[in-house]
Amino acid sequence: MSQYPYENLTDEEFESLVIRIGKEVLGIGCKTFSVGKDGAKDSWFTGTADYFPSKRSPWTGTFNIQAKHTKSLNASCSDNDFSVNQTSVLSKEIARLKEVIKTTPFDNYIIFTNRKLSGGTHPIIVKMLQSGLGIQNVEIIGKEDLDSYLTDYPDIAYQFGLYKFQAPLRFYEKELRDVIVVFSEQSKAISTEAKNYITTFTVIDKEKKNDINNLSKDYFEFLKSHSLQYFEGIESFLRDPKNDTYLKMYSNTVSDLQDAITVERSRFNEFEHIIKHLIDYTIGNNEDKLMDLRKIVRVFIHFMYFNCDIGKTA
Repeated sequence: MSQYPYENLTDEEFESLVIRIGKEVLGIGCKTFSVGKDGAKDSWFTGTADYFPSKRSPWTGTFNIQAKHTKSLNASCSDNDFSVNQTSVLSKEIARLKEVIKTTPFDNYIIFTNRKLSGGTHPIIVKMLQSGLGIQNVEIIGKEDLDSYLTDYPDIAYQFGLYKFQAPLRFYEKELRDVIVVFSEQSKAISTEAKNYITTFTVIDKEKKNDINNLSKDYFEFLKSHSLQYFEGIESFLRDPKNDTYLKMYSNTVSDLQDAITVERSRFNEFEHIIKHLIDYTIGNNEDKLMDLRKIVRVFIHFMYFNCDIGKTA
């Protein structure tokens, strides 16, 4: 199963995704798709590729890049209507490009698709394209390689909102939900004026921690303005002996989260993406009570970070 649901993108969004990947592996000069006289879209790059097909042996010259998007979840490059029939997508594309190459020659052809591409189908399609276009440097990139590119360049996944479809960081979120619900029921109205920093919060220099964890300055300012006024109340709640059960639940959650974040950190770019991920996962889709308390859920996750319960400190 693909790591990302490319079928949820529009054709234009998929084209933009391909261009964004192209800028990383070919170069910044990879152009936005333009519509030709026949209505087909092509993207072009001229020069020596930065990393394609490898840094050691890059292709050079003029590149023609194509994006072939499908809304079908289980579509494959071996489907008859894509590569086998005489009227297939690739057969029509070869016929079109034979005319293009007469007036606008190119040395390299790369086609990106969100279809599955097996190891057996790949060489068949490559040979088909080489023979049809009369050039040697051709490649087809299927959804498996798209996943690989987005693993190498996770900021692209975030740019296109694809990270939210990944499997969540796993932790026993019910305990944290229970802590938040009980806290909300016990706590009095919280002043909208920000409190002074609690002494324990200043043990770790926050600017240093933000640098270590790649938390942006803008998000940290949002964290303080949105949540800082709650932190004294949360700490008092957790320190109250009558809430010892909830302190243990909180501590278990922190332990689970630190383990999950350490293992899966490479999936995320800025730490605020982890924070948002945890907020969304904690609230869930069927927790009406927490949907009403989603502001406090955000505050609790902010508290965890600010209190150095999650995230690196050195």
